[in-house]
Amino acid sequence: MFRSLPALTALGLLVACSPSRKELQASLDKANADLAASQQQVQTLQGKITELENDIKERDQKIAQLEKDRDATATELAALRDEQARRNKELDTFRQLFARLKKLIDAGTIKVSFRKGRMIVEMASAVLFDSGKTELKPGGKTALDELVVAFQSVSDRDLMVAGHTDTDPIKTRQFKSNWELSTARAVVVTDYMISKGFPAEHLGAAGFGEFDPVASNADVEGKAKNRRIEIVLMPNLGELKGIEDMITPSR
Repeated sequence: MFRSLPALTALGLLVACSPSRKELQASLDKANADLAASQQQVQTLQGKITELENDIKERDQKIAQLEKDRDATATELAALRDEQARRNKELDTFRQLFARLKKLIDAGTIKVSFRKGRMIVEMASAVLFDSGKTELKPGGKTALDELVVAFQSVSDRDLMVAGHTDTDPIKTRQFKSNWELSTARAVVVTDYMISKGFPAEHLGAAGFGEFDPVASNADVEGKAKNRRIEIVLMPNLGELKGIEDMITPSR
Protein backbone atom coordinates (compact mmCIF):
# COMPACT_ATOMS: atom_id res chain seq x y z
CA MET A 1 0.00 0.00 0.00
CA PHE A 2 1.47 3.34 -1.08
CA ARG A 3 1.28 6.50 1.04
CA SER A 4 0.31 9.78 -0.57
CA LEU A 5 2.99 12.45 -1.02
CA PRO A 6 1.52 14.74 1.70
CA ALA A 7 1.46 11.83 4.14
CA LEU A 8 5.08 10.94 3.36
CA THR A 9 6.09 14.58 3.73
CA ALA A 10 4.37 14.84 7.12
CA LEU A 11 6.04 11.62 8.24
CA GLY A 12 9.42 12.94 7.16
CA LEU A 13 8.88 16.17 9.10
CA LEU A 14 7.88 14.19 12.19
CA VAL A 15 11.03 12.08 11.99
CA ALA A 16 13.17 15.15 11.38
CA CYS A 17 11.70 17.00 14.37
CA SER A 18 11.93 14.06 16.75
CA PRO A 19 14.96 14.12 19.06
CA SER A 20 17.71 11.65 18.20
CA ARG A 21 18.78 8.85 20.53
CA LYS A 22 21.92 10.82 21.32
CA GLU A 23 19.90 13.94 22.22
CA LEU A 24 17.56 11.93 24.43
CA GLN A 25 20.51 10.35 26.22
CA ALA A 26 22.08 13.78 26.75
CA SER A 27 18.83 15.09 28.25
CA LEU A 28 18.62 12.06 30.52
CA ASP A 29 22.23 12.48 31.63
CA LYS A 30 21.60 16.16 32.46
CA ALA A 31 18.45 15.32 34.43
CA ASN A 32 20.35 12.67 36.39
CA ALA A 33 23.20 15.11 37.07
CA ASP A 34 20.77 17.80 38.28
CA LEU A 35 19.06 15.26 40.55
CA ALA A 36 22.39 14.13 41.99
CA ALA A 37 23.40 17.75 42.63
CA SER A 38 20.18 18.56 44.49
CA GLN A 39 20.50 15.36 46.54
CA GLN A 40 24.04 16.39 47.47
CA GLN A 41 22.80 19.79 48.65
CA VAL A 42 20.14 18.12 50.82
CA GLN A 43 22.76 15.75 52.24
CA THR A 44 24.95 18.77 53.07
CA LEU A 45 22.24 20.26 55.27
CA GLN A 46 21.28 16.90 56.72
CA GLY A 47 24.94 16.28 57.51
CA LYS A 48 25.18 19.58 59.37
CA ILE A 49 22.06 18.73 61.40
CA THR A 50 23.43 15.26 62.23
CA GLU A 51 26.77 16.79 63.25
CA LEU A 52 25.02 19.19 65.64
CA GLU A 53 22.79 16.42 67.04
CA ASN A 54 25.83 14.23 67.78
CA ASP A 55 27.67 17.15 69.37
CA ILE A 56 24.68 17.92 71.59
CA LYS A 57 24.38 14.26 72.61
CA GLU A 58 28.05 14.15 73.62
CA ARG A 59 27.68 17.33 75.66
CA ASP A 60 24.58 15.96 77.39
CA GLN A 61 26.61 12.94 78.44
CA LYS A 62 29.43 15.14 79.69
CA ILE A 63 27.03 17.31 81.70
CA ALA A 64 25.45 14.22 83.24
CA GLN A 65 28.90 12.91 84.21
CA LEU A 66 29.94 16.22 85.77
CA GLU A 67 26.71 16.39 87.75
CA LYS A 68 27.70 13.07 89.34
CA ASP A 69 31.24 14.25 89.98
CA ARG A 70 31.52 15.83 93.41
CA ASP A 71 34.59 17.78 92.38
CA ALA A 72 32.86 19.46 89.43
CA THR A 73 32.44 23.17 90.01
CA ALA A 74 29.23 25.09 89.47
CA THR A 75 31.12 27.30 87.01
CA GLU A 76 32.05 24.34 84.79
CA LEU A 77 28.50 23.09 84.71
CA ALA A 78 27.10 26.56 84.00
CA ALA A 79 29.53 27.02 81.10
CA LEU A 80 28.60 23.65 79.60
CA ARG A 81 24.89 24.32 79.96
CA ASP A 82 25.27 27.73 78.29
CA GLU A 83 27.13 26.16 75.39
CA GLN A 84 24.54 23.42 75.16
CA ALA A 85 21.75 26.00 74.96
CA ARG A 86 23.62 27.77 72.14
CA ARG A 87 24.08 24.50 70.27
CA ASN A 88 20.40 23.63 70.64
CA LYS A 89 19.45 27.03 69.28
CA GLU A 90 21.82 26.56 66.33
CA LEU A 91 20.36 23.11 65.64
CA ASP A 92 16.83 24.52 65.68
CA THR A 93 17.92 27.22 63.21
CA PHE A 94 19.29 24.69 60.74
CA ARG A 95 16.28 22.41 61.08
CA GLN A 96 13.93 25.27 60.22
CA LEU A 97 16.12 26.41 57.33
CA PHE A 98 16.41 22.87 55.98
CA ALA A 99 12.63 22.51 55.87
CA ARG A 100 12.24 25.84 54.07
CA LEU A 101 15.18 25.58 51.66
CA LYS A 102 14.70 21.97 50.55
CA LYS A 103 12.10 22.93 47.93
CA LEU A 104 14.47 25.51 46.39
CA ILE A 105 17.37 23.06 46.45
CA ASP A 106 15.30 20.34 44.75
CA ALA A 107 14.21 22.84 42.09
CA GLY A 108 17.85 23.76 41.39
CA THR A 109 17.20 27.41 42.29
CA ILE A 110 19.91 27.53 44.96
CA LYS A 111 22.95 25.64 46.19
CA VAL A 112 23.89 25.32 49.85
CA SER A 113 27.37 24.83 51.27
CA PHE A 114 29.33 25.35 54.48
CA ARG A 115 32.59 27.26 54.09
CA LYS A 116 34.75 29.01 56.67
CA GLY A 117 32.30 27.97 59.37
CA ARG A 118 29.38 29.70 57.66
CA MET A 119 26.29 28.48 55.86
CA ILE A 120 26.17 29.89 52.32
CA VAL A 121 23.20 29.96 49.95
CA GLU A 122 24.35 30.46 46.37
CA MET A 123 22.42 31.65 43.32
CA ALA A 124 23.88 31.82 39.82
CA SER A 125 24.10 35.37 38.47
CA ALA A 126 22.45 34.17 35.25
CA VAL A 127 19.26 33.48 37.22
CA LEU A 128 19.21 37.03 38.58
CA PHE A 129 20.87 39.29 35.99
CA ASP A 130 21.68 39.62 32.32
CA SER A 131 25.39 39.82 31.48
CA GLY A 132 26.97 43.02 32.79
CA LYS A 133 23.63 44.30 34.13
CA THR A 134 22.20 44.99 37.58
CA GLU A 135 18.48 44.96 36.80
CA LEU A 136 16.82 41.90 38.31
CA LYS A 137 15.21 39.56 35.78
CA PRO A 138 11.59 38.46 36.38
CA GLY A 139 12.77 34.92 37.14
CA GLY A 140 15.36 36.33 39.54
CA LYS A 141 12.71 38.24 41.45
CA THR A 142 10.60 35.10 41.75
CA ALA A 143 13.58 33.16 43.12
CA LEU A 144 14.37 35.89 45.65
CA ASP A 145 10.71 36.05 46.72
CA GLU A 146 10.89 32.36 47.67
CA LEU A 147 14.25 32.83 49.37
CA VAL A 148 13.02 35.73 51.51
CA VAL A 149 10.14 33.55 52.72
CA ALA A 150 12.61 30.77 53.55
CA PHE A 151 14.87 33.13 55.51
CA GLN A 152 12.04 34.45 57.67
CA SER A 153 12.87 31.71 60.18
CA VAL A 154 16.23 33.45 60.80
CA SER A 155 15.09 37.05 60.46
CA ASP A 156 16.80 37.82 63.79
CA ARG A 157 20.19 36.74 62.39
CA ASP A 158 22.52 38.80 60.21
CA LEU A 159 22.85 37.93 56.53
CA MET A 160 25.48 39.21 54.13
CA VAL A 161 24.68 39.39 50.42
CA ALA A 162 27.93 38.91 48.49
CA GLY A 163 28.43 39.55 44.78
CA HIS A 164 31.05 37.60 42.78
CA THR A 165 32.24 37.64 39.16
CA ASP A 166 34.57 35.69 36.90
CA THR A 167 37.92 37.08 35.74
CA ASP A 168 36.66 38.58 32.47
CA PRO A 169 37.33 42.31 32.81
CA ILE A 170 34.52 44.85 32.56
CA LYS A 171 34.93 48.55 31.84
CA THR A 172 31.79 50.41 30.94
CA ARG A 173 30.44 53.89 31.57
CA GLN A 174 28.56 52.49 34.58
CA PHE A 175 31.10 49.99 35.93
CA LYS A 176 34.85 50.50 35.78
CA SER A 177 35.70 47.10 37.28
CA ASN A 178 34.30 43.80 38.51
CA TRP A 179 34.50 45.21 42.03
CA GLU A 180 31.88 47.80 41.15
CA LEU A 181 29.65 45.36 39.25
CA SER A 182 29.70 42.73 42.01
CA THR A 183 29.01 45.34 44.71
CA ALA A 184 26.17 46.94 42.75
CA ARG A 185 24.51 43.55 42.24
CA ALA A 186 24.80 42.75 45.94
CA VAL A 187 23.15 46.07 46.80
CA VAL A 188 20.33 45.45 44.31
CA VAL A 189 19.60 42.03 45.85
CA THR A 190 19.77 43.53 49.36
CA ASP A 191 17.34 46.32 48.45
CA TYR A 192 14.95 43.82 46.90
CA MET A 193 14.99 41.56 49.97
CA ILE A 194 14.24 44.58 52.16
CA SER A 195 11.34 45.56 49.88
CA LYS A 196 9.94 42.06 50.40
CA GLY A 197 10.00 42.33 54.17
CA PHE A 198 13.39 41.11 55.37
CA PRO A 199 14.57 43.45 58.17
CA ALA A 200 17.15 45.94 56.87
CA GLU A 201 19.03 45.96 60.17
CA HIS A 202 19.97 42.32 59.60
CA LEU A 203 21.23 42.68 56.02
CA GLY A 204 24.56 43.77 54.58
CA ALA A 205 26.02 43.90 51.06
CA ALA A 206 29.55 43.33 49.78
CA GLY A 207 31.32 42.90 46.45
CA PHE A 208 34.26 40.53 45.98
CA GLY A 209 34.81 40.96 42.25
CA GLU A 210 36.73 37.99 40.83
CA PHE A 211 38.84 37.45 43.95
CA ASP A 212 36.90 34.70 45.74
CA PRO A 213 36.34 32.02 43.07
CA VAL A 214 34.76 28.63 43.73
CA ALA A 215 36.00 27.14 40.44
CA SER A 216 38.71 27.61 37.84
CA ASN A 217 38.32 30.54 35.45
CA ALA A 218 40.13 28.57 32.74
CA ASP A 219 36.90 27.33 31.10
CA VAL A 220 33.33 28.41 30.45
CA GLU A 221 31.82 26.11 33.06
CA GLY A 222 34.13 27.38 35.79
CA LYS A 223 33.45 31.01 34.95
CA ALA A 224 29.70 30.38 35.10
CA LYS A 225 30.08 28.97 38.63
CA ASN A 226 32.09 32.00 39.73
CA ARG A 227 29.44 34.47 38.54
CA ARG A 228 27.14 34.24 41.53
CA ILE A 229 25.34 35.88 44.42
CA GLU A 230 25.88 34.36 47.85
CA ILE A 231 23.73 34.94 50.92
CA VAL A 232 25.81 34.16 53.98
CA LEU A 233 24.34 33.34 57.40
CA MET A 234 26.73 35.22 59.67
CA PRO A 235 27.86 33.72 62.99
CA ASN A 236 26.47 35.39 66.08
CA LEU A 237 29.66 36.49 67.84
CA GLY A 238 27.65 37.61 70.85
CA GLU A 239 26.94 33.97 71.59
CA LEU A 240 30.62 33.05 71.79
CA LYS A 241 31.58 33.00 75.43
CA GLY A 242 34.54 35.23 76.29
CA ILE A 243 34.57 37.18 73.01
CA GLU A 244 33.56 40.44 74.74
CA ASP A 245 36.40 40.13 77.23
CA MET A 246 38.87 39.61 74.39
CA ILE A 247 37.90 42.78 72.51
CA THR A 248 37.21 45.06 75.48
CA PRO A 249 40.32 47.08 76.49
CA SER A 250 41.47 46.44 80.03
CA ARG A 251 41.25 49.41 82.39
